[in-house]
Amino acid sequence: VIRLKPLCFQYCSRECQVAHWKLHKSTCSSPYAAKDWAPTYEKQGRPAAFMTGQSEPTFAHYGKAGNYLWGNIVARDALNISMNEGESVKKQDVRLCFAASGDLRNVIKTLNGLSLDYGGQCTLVINDFHPQVAIRNVVLLCMLLDSSGPSAELTAEAVLHVLYSASLTLSQSELVGKWMERASVFVREGASLFHGGLKLGPTASLEWWYPQQVADLLRRIRDSTYTRVQSEADRRRNMISPERIDYRERYYSTLRPRHRVGYAHWLDTGILLPLGQPVGAFDKPNRRITNTFDRLLYSEDAEWLLMDSANPCLAWDPLEVEATRKKRGLPDEDYFGSLFFHIKQELVEFITRARRFNLSVLLFSVDLNVLPQLLDLVTEGKPKLMFDRVETSNVMDTTGPSSIISSWGPRLNRTNPHSALLMYSMNFALKVKDGAAENQPPNKMTNMVMQLTNYLGYKRGMAPPPMQLVLTSMAAFFDTRAPFAEYLRQEGVSEACRTAKVRQRKVPRILPVRVGVGLKDYNSPNITITPEEFYFIGNLLYPTWHERFVEFELA
Repeated sequence: VIRLKPLCFQYCSRECQVAHWKLHKSTCSSPYAAKDWAPTYEKQGRPAAFMTGQSEPTFAHYGKAGNYLWGNIVARDALNISMNEGESVKKQDVRLCFAASGDLRNVIKTLNGLSLDYGGQCTLVINDFHPQVAIRNVVLLCMLLDSSGPSAELTAEAVLHVLYSASLTLSQSELVGKWMERASVFVREGASLFHGGLKLGPTASLEWWYPQQVADLLRRIRDSTYTRVQSEADRRRNMISPERIDYRERYYSTLRPRHRVGYAHWLDTGILLPLGQPVGAFDKPNRRITNTFDRLLYSEDAEWLLMDSANPCLAWDPLEVEATRKKRGLPDEDYFGSLFFHIKQELVEFITRARRFNLSVLLFSVDLNVLPQLLDLVTEGKPKLMFDRVETSNVMDTTGPSSIISSWGPRLNRTNPHSALLMYSMNFALKVKDGAAENQPPNKMTNMVMQLTNYLGYKRGMAPPPMQLVLTSMAAFFDTRAPFAEYLRQEGVSEACRTAKVRQRKVPRILPVRVGVGLKDYNSPNITITPEEFYFIGNLLYPTWHERFVEFELA
């Protein structure tokens, strides 16, 4: 293997290096690769737009209705078998509810937590209120579960690109089109419910109960006739608008040079691939589907559905991505390449399990607190569905935690002492007096800054850390325990728990209580990761450091 400066590509021979130069040149010579690169606002000596509030675009500028199709927290295993059921789970039936699923990353991560020799019946209930998410979930699960379809490797790549790429290859686009057509067969004119079901292998079944509006949207997307030129123009207008350069470069300023190049390359092409891989195959005409753009990332009117802050890096644990890179011997400069292989491996593992397990998947698209009643309605005459895990994303930020506890606490499986209701908040700090790091008095903020600079190895006499790093990361040294406890008190969580016969876990067994803290470090006031890990968690994920996770168990 020949490794060449600036170490962003590997070649098997000199001939391949020369042949690849046309593709290599644009990334190799990218201005973002320079170690002395600086944001435009610094070079121009002007205040950044995000500091002044000027040029702040309207919400529509981020994408239609400001969708979050990729979620806002990395994939989490809702089971964590080793600290809960243990080996005994192999012979147990498991029922899991993802009551506000967003995309499928948590479903994928959780099923992969079961060993390949799992022998019980696994039931997955997956719900999301967003019609576009509902359509994506049914199409993607058909692709993943279909044992008669392409190999696990080919299916994994197809699903990866449907999830994170703006365009598809011809064969991938045809596969998506096939399952959109299959799902459309169940649309009934005048029906109030879009109900369908498919047997996707000897042991896997999929059934859905969607509102009619989901069926209507599915048909509009299926029948849309816009071209890739139209869809790509809207993607670029949203994702790389000149008006938003300060916001993009704020993120660039926290990244290592080659990681900046990779992110800029992904923004430019819209395709999640290792750096230097040709993207020409993702732009071929398709007679039946007009063009090979990814219809599941666009509206029926060719509108890009993601905000310009959307980033596939935010959906998967960067420490696990880094472990994948090391295991495969990938170059450390190409984070997006490592991410590609990591997601593909997760998908291959999921496909292997989904096509082997006794698996029943039930899909819904209703309000989270309405779902329990709908479950009872569609399973009338059968035993009530009770769950070993209920994962509710950050819906507590909009409905409050107490309503979720009231709706889902009674649905925990009372024969399993490890049953748990999971939720997290991203916005609690805004609802509690002095709940955020930036609301602290000057002496406390100075103390946080000092802890951050010492932690990162800055010493007296050295150049100070970049101001952007300080502003975005000092909250890592803000103790969020008391503000979060006050938030739960204000929301009446104790009373809701008593009524639902559950209680807050004092010692978490599934989710770390905050970003940057290990599961066993739940009582730490500050982050516990190493400075090297901080780069991946703090810079690539770009958290607020105020996120809090909480578990509830049977009382």
